[in-house]
Amino acid sequence: MRKHNILIVDDEREVCVLLENYLLRKNQNVSYCTSLTDGLAKSAQMKPSVLILDHNMPDGFGIDNIFKFKELNSTLRVIVISAMSNLKDEALTKGADYFLEKPIKLSTLNSIITSN
Repeated sequence: MRKHNILIVDDEREVCVLLENYLLRKNQNVSYCTSLTDGLAKSAQMKPSVLILDHNMPDGFGIDNIFKFKELNSTLRVIVISAMSNLKDEALTKGADYFLEKPIKLSTLNSIITSN
């Protein structure tokens, strides 16, 4: 299985830790941030291949910043996660590759990550 550099950007630290622990057990390289500002800085430094991005963040909306993350890495795959299922079409229109409604199924997340 191919190892990916994964960045999680979610304002809920508990969600970040849960996803990080799961993905580390799947032998992935994982880091997380709890704000968009920190996420963009970390993305520039880390050059992740996969971004797991929450929508409601303390310093903005995730889907409004997808283009900024993709400017840093045009091959970045973006997985938007949100409890607001009505955002799916907007997220995909704004550049997300996938949309998962919270609570997410970890097996589905893993399948998406390992599909490429």
